[in-house]
Amino acid sequence: MAFAVLMPATQSHAETIYVDEANPPFMYRAEDEAAGIYPALIRAIFRHAGINVDVVAVPWKRAIENLDANKGGVAGIYKNLERQKKYVFSEPIHVEQLMLYQRQSTFDNPTDIDDLRGQTVGVIRGWSYGDQIDDARKRGVFSASEATGDEQNFQMLALGRVDAVIAIGEAGDVWVKRLGLSDKVVRSETPIRENPTYIVFNRASSTISTVTMINRSIEELRENGTLQRIAQEVLQGTSNY
Repeated sequence: MAFAVLMPATQSHAETIYVDEANPPFMYRAEDEAAGIYPALIRAIFRHAGINVDVVAVPWKRAIENLDANKGGVAGIYKNLERQKKYVFSEPIHVEQLMLYQRQSTFDNPTDIDDLRGQTVGVIRGWSYGDQIDDARKRGVFSASEATGDEQNFQMLALGRVDAVIAIGEAGDVWVKRLGLSDKVVRSETPIRENPTYIVFNRASSTISTVTMINRSIEELRENGTLQRIAQEVLQGTSNY
């Protein structure tokens, strides 16, 4: 589907934006290309702003390391107090719902992170889940079992090596289905957190001057429904981005 609002890029060089390589359907690597909701949104936002962009899928830890080293921006990231000191944030590009998953045999429909007190919870290495959940982890409300991605976390859950998994609803549901766990794993009925996601740049980056252009593009594409439409088309497998 073509969008009449999109404008040709005017920059001769491309800005680099890193995304996670193992977080479908939001961002992942497919045949050496960045794919998923966030790469599609980034390409549309930057094209509309007239900015060339190169979206690169790498392990999340490396994406953050590159951001800290001022080698490019990162998309699909949450905002917390520590990050606000180091990074410049765009307007929100999406809102993720964090869900709790448990084995059906032990499911008690948790509605809050405190419901996991004393349990071992699967999380992704290097991720922040927002200040509230990060603080609960630091206070020892639950013990964190770190994995490289959702796939490993759900395998651990199925084997009983963790008591629960925190995952974004769409991503968690993908792995429950792919791993054939629909009759073994259940997710909470309501999210424990809803976290907006952003594009961020190191505060030392010369790209900061383009954030105003990026924000204008985000606002315009949100207002005309393009961002929501692209996210839905990616989930349905019909997106051209």
